[in-house]
Amino acid sequence: MDIHKPKPWHGWQGFLKEYAIIVVGVLTALVGEELVVGVHHHLQVADLRGALHRELAWNLASIKEAADDLPCVEARLKEVEAWKGSLQRPAAQQLKINIQEPTYVIFRTSTWRSAAAGTLDNVPLEERVGYAQFYDGVDNNKIVRETGLRAWSDLSDFKDAPVLSTEDARQIAHQIRVVRSAYRTLARNYNTWRDVYAPATGVKIEEAPPHGAGNPTRDAICKSSIQN
Repeated sequence: MDIHKPKPWHGWQGFLKEYAIIVVGVLTALVGEELVVGVHHHLQVADLRGALHRELAWNLASIKEAADDLPCVEARLKEVEAWKGSLQRPAAQQLKINIQEPTYVIFRTSTWRSAAAGTLDNVPLEERVGYAQFYDGVDNNKIVRETGLRAWSDLSDFKDAPVLSTEDARQIAHQIRVVRSAYRTLARNYNTWRDVYAPATGVKIEEAPPHGAGNPTRDAICKSSIQN
């Protein structure tokens, strides 16, 4: 087996030539590694951006459904108020009401939470802030919606009441205010998401994965709940 032995240097010129070859080789290797890492990070960020857009588009579609429910919710609340008034007047016709609670599609944050430490660090700061503000809105609106749904559930507990005490009437009035405030807030916040957060992040509602066949209970809550 032949073994290649390094040639001896012939003065400083030989040394500098060998040194330059080594330096160029090392720098080339380092630059190549940086390019590979950079491309890898670029692909990771692109994948993450796509996943975040789908998740936020899902949330945008979810809050839109709640905003679209507002007119029907307002109409049902007015009926509940009329029903409450009838039960407080013994001489008035006693009305029966079947309170249909709105359903909802959950808000999703799993992609954002799983990316909080890692690939997200490679996203430009301004873009990260835009996503963070959007997800702050998701967290806030989740609380608003849950508050409204709990109040609606509390209202449904009175559906079979033959009469109402003063305290019952006060509780119903309070729950009506909570539900109305929650859904009006969701409707306003949907406009903010659509007009501010979505354009800032480039999220489009069309990117949302399918929610299913629309909102199956909207027809129900849009029908009159009061039955003579």
